[in-house]
Amino acid sequence: MGGAASADSTYAGLSDAARFRNALEELGGLFAAFGQFLCWRADLLSTDYLGRLRQLKITVAPIPIGDVARTIASELGANENSTALAQGLEQRLCWSTLARCAYHAQYRGRAIAVQVARDPILDSAFESFEAAVVLIEDERVAEAVKPAILASFREWMRLSDSPARERSYLSALDSVREKTLAQYPLLIPEISTEKLLCFEWVDGETLASCVAKGSPQAVARTAECVLEQVCSIAAIDGDFDPEAMVLTPSGRLALRRANRLLAVPPALTNTCLKYISAVLASNAPAAAQMLVKLASNRPILSLEDRLLDALSSLEPELKINVPFPPSAAIFEGNWRALKRTGVQEPLFLDILHRNLIAVGYWNAEAAAPPLPPADFIADAQWPVLGRILRTRLGEMATRETASDWFIGSGLVFFEAMRQMNRLAEGLRENDISLGVDIQNGQDEVNDHKRIRWGVLIGMLFVAFLACLRFAISTQGVSSAILSALAIATGFALFWFVSRFE
Repeated sequence: MGGAASADSTYAGLSDAARFRNALEELGGLFAAFGQFLCWRADLLSTDYLGRLRQLKITVAPIPIGDVARTIASELGANENSTALAQGLEQRLCWSTLARCAYHAQYRGRAIAVQVARDPILDSAFESFEAAVVLIEDERVAEAVKPAILASFREWMRLSDSPARERSYLSALDSVREKTLAQYPLLIPEISTEKLLCFEWVDGETLASCVAKGSPQAVARTAECVLEQVCSIAAIDGDFDPEAMVLTPSGRLALRRANRLLAVPPALTNTCLKYISAVLASNAPAAAQMLVKLASNRPILSLEDRLLDALSSLEPELKINVPFPPSAAIFEGNWRALKRTGVQEPLFLDILHRNLIAVGYWNAEAAAPPLPPADFIADAQWPVLGRILRTRLGEMATRETASDWFIGSGLVFFEAMRQMNRLAEGLRENDISLGVDIQNGQDEVNDHKRIRWGVLIGMLFVAFLACLRFAISTQGVSSAILSALAIATGFALFWFVSRFE
C-alpha cells in the first residue's frame, strides 16, 4: 500500500501529457506502439502531448539468438550460404520491435543485419487493447481514442505483418538505388527469404543523435527524404523512426530498416506533388483543392468549402519558444482543418502529414536562435524536383525509349513546320487582317507585336524539338552542344510563352 501511495504522489506532480506518455510506456506492447503511432499526430493532440510522446521508449524482448540460428537453417537449408551466415552471427542486437528482430553478423567479409519477422499480432490482442484504451478519461486525448483512429492504428500495425510485402518494396527500391536522394536497405538476395531478410549494414550517426545536436544538415536531408518518398517513389515510411535512420559519412541519409512502407495510390501521385507544391507556393485555394482530392476517393459535396471554412476559423497551435517553419505550420493547419470536416482520410495522407510535422519540429531545433531561421521543407523542394527531372530525362534518352521518342518528336516536328509554313503563307497573302478601321493605333501595334511573338515562339519551339531530337541520336561533343542548346531554347520558349498576351 505504501508503494502504491508513493506512486500516486509521484504521478500527482506530473502533467496530464506526462502521465499519458508514462502510462503507455509502462503498459508496453500495443499501448507503447499506440504512443508511437500518436507521436507527431498534430491533428489529434496538442503540442505538449506531442513533446512527451516523442520521448516514449518501446522495449521489446529480442528473439533469442538460438532461435534466429534455427530460422536461418530452416529458411536457407544446409548449404554454404547458410553455414557462412550462421557462423558470422553476433550477439549484438540491431533492433527489436513488435514486428521484427535483427542481429549484427559478418558475411563473406561484409557487415550485415540479419532480420527475422515475428508472428503477426492476433486480432484478440487488438480487441483487448481497444477495450482498455477507450477507458481513458482525459478529454484532451478523447479524439485520439475514437473508433476510427483505433481502426487506423490497427491498419498501421498490420503494414508490417507480411515480410514478403517488405521484401517486394525493397526489391523495387533497389532498382532505383542510384536515382534517389535517400538510401534504402540493400537486400542480399542469396541469403534472404520470405521470413529471413539480410541487409548491408550502414554505418553512420543516427538521426536522433543528429537532431539532439541540432544538425541542420541531417534535418535538411530528412526533409528531402520525405518529399522524395511522396513525389518520386510513391512509398511513405510509416515508422519514420529517427533511431532507424542515419547520416552516413558522405552526408547521405540512409534508412537501416523499412518495415512499414505505405504506398501512395498511383492515381494520386501527381495530386500529392501538386498539393505539396501549392503549399510551398502559399497557394491556399489550390492546396485545399488538392487536399480534398487526396482525402476522398469519391466526390463529397461542399467538402472543399467545408475545408476552407475550417481553415479560416482555425486557431493556431501555440508553440512557445519553438521557431516552427512556415511550411510545416501550413501543413499542420491543413491537417487539423481536414480533421474538423469529419472526412475519414486515408492512412497514407495521415502518415505524410505526420512525417512533415516531425521534420518541422526537428527543423525548429536545428535552426533555433542564434542561428538564422530556415525552412528545410521548402528548401528541399528544388533538390527533389531536380532529381525527378534528371531521372525523367535520363529515361527518355535510353535506347528502349529512343525509337518511341523519335516517332513522337518527329510527328510534332513536322506538324510544327507545317503550321509555320501555313502562317508564313497567310502573312504573304494578307489573309491575316488587323482590322485597322475599328481599332486604335495602340491596338494595331499590339496586334503586330502578337504576330511577331507568335512567329518567334513557333521558331523557338521548332528549334527546341530539333535540338532535343538530335542530341539523343548523337554522341560526344555534338550531343553536349545540342543538349545545351535545347536547354537554352527551352528556357527562352518558357519566357516568351509566359509573357505572350
